[in-house]
Amino acid sequence: MTVLSLTGLTDGPLSQVGVALAFLGALAALGVGHLAGDTILQSDTAAQGKGYPSDDRLAAGVHPWTGWGHCLAHCGSYLAAQAVMVAIVAQVVPMTWPGLAAALALSGCTHAVIDRRWPVRWVIARKRCTGWADSHFWIDQAMHWVCLLVAAVLAARVSTGTGAALAAAAGLVLIGDALRYEARHARGVTAGAAPTDRF
Repeated sequence: MTVLSLTGLTDGPLSQVGVALAFLGALAALGVGHLAGDTILQSDTAAQGKGYPSDDRLAAGVHPWTGWGHCLAHCGSYLAAQAVMVAIVAQVVPMTWPGLAAALALSGCTHAVIDRRWPVRWVIARKRCTGWADSHFWIDQAMHWVCLLVAAVLAARVSTGTGAALAAAAGLVLIGDALRYEARHARGVTAGAAPTDRF
């Protein structure tokens, strides 16, 4: 197993302490990268355009995948911020390349789906917290941080290229499912389905 450390790449498994340090280091790096990528680096154009179209826009004929370009562009700069932070933390905390690849793949894919905003609206509808003014922001951030926690576990535990590839494949399946869901929702809107039948 290849390990990224202060002295460069070395071969050898991470010890139990190394796994714990990799988890904590990855969580810190991914979290700081999240803050930078989701606020400082995100353009207003991306922030305004990355979401799933409203039902009114869908009914007017807007394609359900409108906004994915802005979303993916945002996720590119977001992942760049996380990669820089991971590279900085890896100078003092041993981490494996496959673990980092798995963590970044999961972080990017989950971030893209959450930033389409319909998962957040779904949670708000289920919680019935529509009167809470900041619910969109806090639920969005909670969903991102849960995913970052899982990504940090992957960073600490994944030690093979196969594991990294499986994490990336799972992320791509998640995006594929989101695209199918968005198309199905749009068909419901154009068919006149009741709002409760859509989300």
